[in-house]
Amino acid sequence: MQDEIHHEPQNVNKLHKASLGLQDKIALAITTAIGTMYAVYFFALAMAGWMLWQTKFSSQPFDPYPFAFLLFMGNIVQLLLMPLIMVGQNIQNRHAEIRSDEEYKTTKSSYHDIEQILTHLDSQDRELLKQSKLLEDLIRKG
Repeated sequence: MQDEIHHEPQNVNKLHKASLGLQDKIALAITTAIGTMYAVYFFALAMAGWMLWQTKFSSQPFDPYPFAFLLFMGNIVQLLLMPLIMVGQNIQNRHAEIRSDEEYKTTKSSYHDIEQILTHLDSQDRELLKQSKLLEDLIRKG
C-alpha cells in the first residue's frame, strides 16, 4: 500500500512537451503568438493602414469604401485562425490536465506522509508521557 500512495513528483512541462507532435507544436506556437496584445496591435495597425492607404494616400484605390477586399481578407484570417486557436487551447488544456493530475497525486502522497508523521509523533508523545510518569514515580519513591 505504501508504494501505491508514495508519489515521486514529475516535471509536467517535460511530460507535456514530450507528448506534442509537430502539428501540435505549430498550433501551440501560433496560438501563443496570436494570443498577445502585439497581435492585436498588428491587426489594428494593418487595418488602419489599409484604410488610410485606400482613402487618403492612393489616388486610385483598388478597394474603395466600404473596403470589401479588406473585409474579405479579414474573414479569411478569422476562418483560418479560429479553428487553429481552438486546437491550441485544447493543447494548453491537456497541459493543465496533466498538471492538475500531478498536483493531485503529490498532494495525496503528502497527506499520507503527514498522517504517518502525526501517528509517529503521537506514539512518541505517549512514550514520553509514560517515561515521565516512571521518572516521577522513581523520584517520589527515592
